[in-house]
This record gives sequence, C-alpha cells and structure tokens, in this order.
Amino acid sequence: MLRPDGSIRHVRARGRVTEFDGDRPVTMLGTVMDITDETLLQQERDRAVVALAASEQRHRLLAENAWDVIWTMGLDGSITYVSPSVQRMRGITPEEAMAQAPQEIHPPESLARVGDYYSRLFQAIAAGTELPTFHGEQEYYRKDGSIMYGELDVVPQVDADGNVVQILGVTRDISERKRLERELNRLAHTDPLTGVWNRRHMEALLAQAIADARATGVTLSALMLDIDRFKQTNDRHGHRAGDEVIVELVRRVSQVLPRSAVLCRWGGEEFVVLCDRCSQAGAVELAEQLRQVVAAEPFEELGAVTVSIGVAQQREGDDVAALIHRADEAMYRAKQAGRNTVVADGGPA
Repeated sequence: MLRPDGSIRHVRARGRVTEFDGDRPVTMLGTVMDITDETLLQQERDRAVVALAASEQRHRLLAENAWDVIWTMGLDGSITYVSPSVQRMRGITPEEAMAQAPQEIHPPESLARVGDYYSRLFQAIAAGTELPTFHGEQEYYRKDGSIMYGELDVVPQVDADGNVVQILGVTRDISERKRLERELNRLAHTDPLTGVWNRRHMEALLAQAIADARATGVTLSALMLDIDRFKQTNDRHGHRAGDEVIVELVRRVSQVLPRSAVLCRWGGEEFVVLCDRCSQAGAVELAEQLRQVVAAEPFEELGAVTVSIGVAQQREGDDVAALIHRADEAMYRAKQAGRNTVVADGGPA
C-alpha cells in the first residue's frame, strides 16, 4: 500500500462475502494487517540465505581445490570430512580416508599425540577452561605403506552455545622439506666423499663416549689410521685415484668393524675409529684386522696400499684432544717402524 508520504507498507488482506442479492455479492467483511516489519525481516533472511549459500560454495570450492588437506573430526574420533587433496597427499580417496581408523592413519608415535590432544581437549571441556589447539608435525601412512610427513594445525569448533561440536584440521605435506632437512643434517655430519662421519661429528661422539665411560667405568679406545705414502699416490696417479683409494679403504674397513665401533674421516688420508667398551688389547686386535684387510688385496692400477695404525686407551682425565693426541703419536711411531703396522700407546703392539 502506498501511503500519502510516498512510503510503501506491506499488508496481508483477507476477506469474504457476507451478503448476496441473488447471485450478486453485495457486502464483504475483511481485515488488513500491516506486515511490513515481517516482510522486511523475511527479505533480510532471504538475502542472508543467498549470501550463506554463496559463502558455503566459496568455502567448499576453496576446500576442494586446496593443496593442503582440510578435514573435520567428531569428538568420537570419526572423520566427518576430508578434502579431495588427500588423494594427492596420501594416495587414497576422501571416502577411504573417512573410513579409516586412527591406527590406519598414523604410526604409533603420531597416534599417541592424537590421543594426548583429545585428552587435553576433554579435560578443558569438563573444566570449562580455554580449549587447546595443536600445531606440530605428524606422520601419516600413505596407501603404499610409506610415510608422509605433515605439518598440522588443529582448532576445536564450537556452536552458538559454546559447545564443542567437532575439530577442524589442516594438514600440509612437508615430506620434501623433511627430506631436505635430513640431507642437510647428513651433509653437516658426514664426509661427502665416503659417507662416513666427519671430524666435527666424531669429536662430539668421542666427547659423549668419554663422559659415558667416566660415569660407568667402562673402557674406551681410539684408533688413528693413516694411508701409507698417500702423497706419492696422488702425485703419480692424480687426486681422482687418491679419492678412489680412500673410498675403497672405507668399504674394506667397514666390512670388518664391529657394530660397537664408529669410523670417521678425520681429514685427508687419516681416519679415526671409536671403540666403545673396548680395552687397548681388544682395540689392538681390531686394528690388526683392519691393517690386514686393507693390505690383503692390491688396489686396481695402484697395487698394494697399506695403513699405519695407532691405538690409545682412555686414561683418567682424558678429553678428546688428549686421547686423539696419544693415538696420533702411536700412529707416527708405526710410520717410523716401517709402516703397514700397528703401534699401541706406550709401546709396540
């Protein structure tokens, strides 16, 4: 209805005929109700529904095309939604992912963290305290049984009354990042030519082994190996041939070393072997095995290659420098004794 001031009011009108002259209606009785506010409210609701549908469509479009996996999980641990990117990430469909039990998703250590989060969540709900979130790394099983490393963010979702209805999670595949981290860590601690530990890492291992030996009273020994006449090999055949000798020596020595022994390239043609829980006599015996395995078979194109080895057992008050210094001195005495021999700290083997 148009009002005199030009404004429009919405009304609901109802009426019926109450008097007839024959078949002709004469009188009607009716009511007119102003429903302007109700109409405007309904129009606002309609606009909100349209906006919500558009918002839901946008969010679903984002979820279904996201690179990361977006998922929701009920308080009973059941998965209620998984975005399609799970197929790229784990090799399974969203339907397969939603049907999986927690132990089919995570290895034991990661599964324990899931249980810990739920425990903290339920405690917070019961106590009425701030709801916990989660940010961290988790491991997931792929369809082929391999491990995928994920970076995970989890937040609890609440309804209008503040009740937790589910948890929302976003998982990002960081497997490549973890691979690069492992590679960087390997490069930082290993010799690039041979793949054995480098000097820096061995110094840390020796320091820890010495501390453990002091605490437990066990014996500890170290071997210092040096390739005999290595400079001549480089001068005559080139550095590439020298590298091949070093690589082959590591291969031969590694075949003989017990599991308790650790090999490192100390520098150039020098190597150190850490013999944990090993007396000097046992270390001398091992050193002789190493000497023999290196000398037993001539190297291709280079002929016989030998090593001189010095042996030292940890003494009270030794640090890494002192232990290695005595092993190094014993190794030089082996050189002076004619090379291709083993000398123990304190005298010939």
